[in-house]
Amino acid sequence: MNRSRIQLLTEIAIFATLAMILDVFTEPMKLGPWISFSFKMLPIFLVSFRWGTKAGMSAGFLWGILQVVTGEAAGGILTLFQGFLEYFVAFALIGLAGVMKPAIDRARQRKETGKVLLNTLTGVVIGTIARYAIHFIAGFIFWGQYAPEGQSAVYYSFVVNGSSALGEGLACILVIWLAQPLLSVFLDKK
Repeated sequence: MNRSRIQLLTEIAIFATLAMILDVFTEPMKLGPWISFSFKMLPIFLVSFRWGTKAGMSAGFLWGILQVVTGEAAGGILTLFQGFLEYFVAFALIGLAGVMKPAIDRARQRKETGKVLLNTLTGVVIGTIARYAIHFIAGFIFWGQYAPEGQSAVYYSFVVNGSSALGEGLACILVIWLAQPLLSVFLDKK
């Protein structure tokens, strides 16, 4: 195994663990009953921008595994299939942010910092929507029974999961926007 491969696998493990630590030990700022302003997906986005989609999806998948094996997912699993969707598939899909890596790399080579920022923020939106699309689907199929009386399961899932996606996506966008000079340094170091 060459040095680059070892570095890749090490970073996947470290950043998945960092996402788990942020998830467990940082209290999200609550903006309402379902809106949590949290940047716990940020480590998965960073792996995706640095190494690409496959690495980002691997880190997200590993974060989902950590959720399950540590018991953090215990209250969120109703059935085996639902648990698989919401913890393995949804978390892995955060890594789709890596589809922006080629555009980020081109903009970095041309020293177009505005485009680097725009492409990373677009990646955050892609990864957030991909993750929460799965939560939305699982929400109305598996969690719809908890919708308030008279409210459709689809609307309930849209409100709950859409609010979470908005809060987490905006938090990650804000951090990336504020730390953009550091992002370039991070992406350069391999």
